[in-house]
Amino acid sequence: MKRNLFAKICYLHRQMKRNNEKLFEEYDLTPIQFHALSIIRNAQERGESARQKDVENGTNLRPSAVSSMLTTLEKKGYVVRKQDETDARQKYLELTESGLKASEDDESHLDECDEVIQTALSEEEQEEFDTLLNKIIIQINGQEDLW
Repeated sequence: MKRNLFAKICYLHRQMKRNNEKLFEEYDLTPIQFHALSIIRNAQERGESARQKDVENGTNLRPSAVSSMLTTLEKKGYVVRKQDETDARQKYLELTESGLKASEDDESHLDECDEVIQTALSEEEQEEFDTLLNKIIIQINGQEDLW
């Protein structure tokens, strides 16, 4: 029996992307740039300093792509790079007030998106769905659960 699962996943992706475009346009950021801001914010909330390597690991992007993205975020006023006082080679990332607001708005928006899914599925179905998504992620890229 043909299920067209991939086509359904693509459809969901496109529909959710359309739903998110207003937020992306408001801040002139891409989803992956929002994700980078989230990684930096999460580190700050834990009392840690985020580094480029943390963004690379969290986004699964190459160092050159992350460096370029961080330069863009810096130019747009969302991120500042600070040099370590003891090691000039180490640079840390901090959110500006604008970066923090964008990250908080993105988190609120993601919560709304999650609510749509949670409304459609029972608690048991959500757990099963999460398990299945993680299984697919592992199959595709060989990594354990990213979340």
